[in-house]
Amino acid sequence: MTKQALDATIADMAGPFLASLGLELWGIELSYGGRTVVRLFVDGPEGVTIDQCAEVSRHVGLALEVEDVISSAYVLEVSSPGLERPFFRAEQMSPYVGRQIELTLIDPTPEWPGRRKFRGELLAVEGDTVVLRPEGAPAPEAEEAVLRTSWQGVRKANLIHVFPEPGHKPRR
Repeated sequence: MTKQALDATIADMAGPFLASLGLELWGIELSYGGRTVVRLFVDGPEGVTIDQCAEVSRHVGLALEVEDVISSAYVLEVSSPGLERPFFRAEQMSPYVGRQIELTLIDPTPEWPGRRKFRGELLAVEGDTVVLRPEGAPAPEAEEAVLRTSWQGVRKANLIHVFPEPGHKPRR
């Protein structure tokens, strides 16, 4: 089964149960090695509790076993996406415009030769295109100071949590 097919199967199994808890599936990570690890990231309007993660783990784990979705031994992990949440779809980034992110591209772009990893301010999400002002870029007004990339060209994207200066209120 391909990664996309496995992701879709797990999402279909977990979706209704998560909805009944007022949660949503933020994303799925699969890692293969000595043992397969299936990581489910779940979130809700008020976040997610450890008890909810445990409940989701029991339910989804049982469903995966009954349906024999993964034929080899695996570990199921369920957690919140956390402060430095990974992004699995471009539209997940929209609420974080203006915040710092880290972006790793599959291939370098012609505008930034030899460079695949970027940190900087998320300027916009336009459909499937992510717009970022990388750290160390030329003057902010310059067009070359901006990285525009299609989500299909992104290998990994994470929010960077910036802790507030002492005595200042945190940013929401």
